[in-house]
Amino acid sequence: MKKMAVTAAFMALALGMTACSSSPSQTETTPEATEAAVQETTQAETEETEEEEEDYFYGFITQVADDQVTVQDDEGQTAVFDCSEAEFSDDYPLSEGDEVEITFLGTMSEDVTKAVYVDIITSAAEESEEAASEDEDPVMTGMIEKVEGTTLSLKSDEDDNVYRFDTSIAQQVSLGGIQAGVEAEITYYGDLEDEDYLPMATRIVTEDAYDSEDAQEYTLTGTVVEAGTDYVVLETADQDKSLFTFVGDAGMFDGVNPGDTATVIYEGTLTGKTVRALGLK
Repeated sequence: MKKMAVTAAFMALALGMTACSSSPSQTETTPEATEAAVQETTQAETEETEEEEEDYFYGFITQVADDQVTVQDDEGQTAVFDCSEAEFSDDYPLSEGDEVEITFLGTMSEDVTKAVYVDIITSAAEESEEAASEDEDPVMTGMIEKVEGTTLSLKSDEDDNVYRFDTSIAQQVSLGGIQAGVEAEITYYGDLEDEDYLPMATRIVTEDAYDSEDAQEYTLTGTVVEAGTDYVVLETADQDKSLFTFVGDAGMFDGVNPGDTATVIYEGTLTGKTVRALGLK
């Protein structure tokens, strides 16, 4: 009887040990197993990030087709980038001639590489705008506050400051007259802040004449100092008796003689060494 009790106890102990050793859930949920799983996931994410590391391609845009641009570097190597989801360093549209640095992830494709950032170092469009602005005199729009002889005061629409202009050589285009309380557009050259030498107004167009035929032309009137078949030099009525040289087509100034009063239609800026003449008025 005693022997049978010992045997039963031994069998119960064996069954208990087997049950404990066969529980897989306890092994998988230990702190050590959890930490190992986290480390494995982190390592995989790190490896994936390393594979998508940023790289750069510098060069000049040679072609723009919708959202794709072709860029050529200094060594003549070209690459095509999809910029549809890229961020840009400024708002100018991409165009041929732009100097850019393209940021992309991972390895550059032999076909089309996805751009994530486009740094426009030099914008061809911006340079074109700047060049165009250099060929034209600045323009200010505002309300005329006072007219005294050849001096006009204008309150600028842009900054509400009042600026004074010398109007002694200005082309004047108006239906109702150039007077206080009238909106006007003034083309000028010179320093707005200079009180000793006021900026020179070259054209004044009042609001009632903005759409007139005369407002579509730029003219300057003066006394002819010298003339040839394709050029004329005018002396204007300002205090410095300024001289302006106009160059046009052959025969444009035939019949114009020194001492004559002439009105030249021109384009561009009056501050150039020579001014392009379009004709006489």
